[in-house]
Amino acid sequence: MKTDEFPTLTDEQLVTASGAMSASARYIMMHESGGSATAGHLHKQGRGDGTPGNHSSAFGAFQMIEATRKQYMGRDYQSTDFNKQYSAATRYVNDRYGGWDNAAAFWRRHRWY
Repeated sequence: MKTDEFPTLTDEQLVTASGAMSASARYIMMHESGGSATAGHLHKQGRGDGTPGNHSSAFGAFQMIEATRKQYMGRDYQSTDFNKQYSAATRYVNDRYGGWDNAAAFWRRHRWY
């Protein structure tokens, strides 16, 4: 078997292959939600304790808007399961930016992704 038959993995692919979150994904998550998988839970109606809702449907650790969560998470779009949120955000970031590093570079320029 020739070794040139195997594709070379990027640093980001090597990190995530071992189950770790890349530094770029962590950067976005911390700036978007502080790492909270329930951030943004006040959408629309509020919590029911008189606290008003917010004006955005952004929710979860990566603050994905509702339409994007539905696209990438399906029926689980309201899930507070961090692993589901991270998996969906990774697919979204790969589709839109080509990876977490590119998404983080965009976030640094625009303060959103």
